[in-house]
Amino acid sequence: MGIVDDIVHSICRSVRKDARRLLLPTVLALAGGLTGAAGVAFLTAWAYITLSLAVGQAWASLLIGLGLIILAAVLLVIARNRFTKKTLTDPPVSQPAAPATGETDFASQIAFTAAFVLARYLGERNRD
Repeated sequence: MGIVDDIVHSICRSVRKDARRLLLPTVLALAGGLTGAAGVAFLTAWAYITLSLAVGQAWASLLIGLGLIILAAVLLVIARNRFTKKTLTDPPVSQPAAPATGETDFASQIAFTAAFVLARYLGERNRD
């Protein structure tokens, strides 16, 4: 059980070390996201106040609501297309036609014959 204990302890040490290393970037990303959300909320409030002065409160609410719904729909369509996109596969490569048995070139026949004769010669020499 000593080997298993060593493995478990080394895994726990690496998890603790990685957790400490990833904590700051995670906290910064969370703070950035919340700050961005607060900024969007203030811009929405500013747009509502400006539109309510120009066209009235009811129309301002309707326009902002429709704008946010359209924005959400576009983002969902983009996300759906991005995650469901089929991976493009390479088109099948057609194999060149195999040469007919009589069409082999002369150099290939010489190389094969030399290799065959050499293998037979070395094989017989090892039997001695």
